[in-house]
Amino acid sequence: ALPISLAAARAATERRPGSGFAWARVAELEFGFGRTAEAEAALDRALALSPRNAQAVALKGFLLAARYRSREAEAEFTRALELDPGLGNAWLGRGLVRIRQGRGAEGRNDLLIAAATEPQRALLRSYLGKAQADAGQGGKAIHELELARTLDARDPTAWLYAALLHQQRNE
Repeated sequence: ALPISLAAARAATERRPGSGFAWARVAELEFGFGRTAEAEAALDRALALSPRNAQAVALKGFLLAARYRSREAEAEFTRALELDPGLGNAWLGRGLVRIRQGRGAEGRNDLLIAAATEPQRALLRSYLGKAQADAGQGGKAIHELELARTLDARDPTAWLYAALLHQQRNE
């Protein structure tokens, strides 16, 4: 399904080369395939055309985070939140970067807000559960991971994090 989505997004950029949103979708999908150079090129085009596209700004944060440029990534996630405070991906990214920086409480708070802004997204709940488990908040973690599995039983993220939590508790 992802190759078909990427082909459709590329076709959209051919039909409407001035669509920043189409270029942002190409960038997201290229990043999903691990092709960061292609993702960055498409994202640069997207942001040149639509500089206030919060999702594209958040994607820039994820690309920076993938290169371990945490301070710059956090700044991009914060900028995305200034554009759209309800964007779960921006809260997610900033939370993960803050946790990586050793600012666990701040990061968990951002993940909690991500889950609150988009409560039906299993992935956001999974990441929140994992962060809670890592902080020793097992009860909260179990709740979030069970909720994530209920929301999307086909997403393996919650299953993996629940297994890791179970392993930690049995060690």
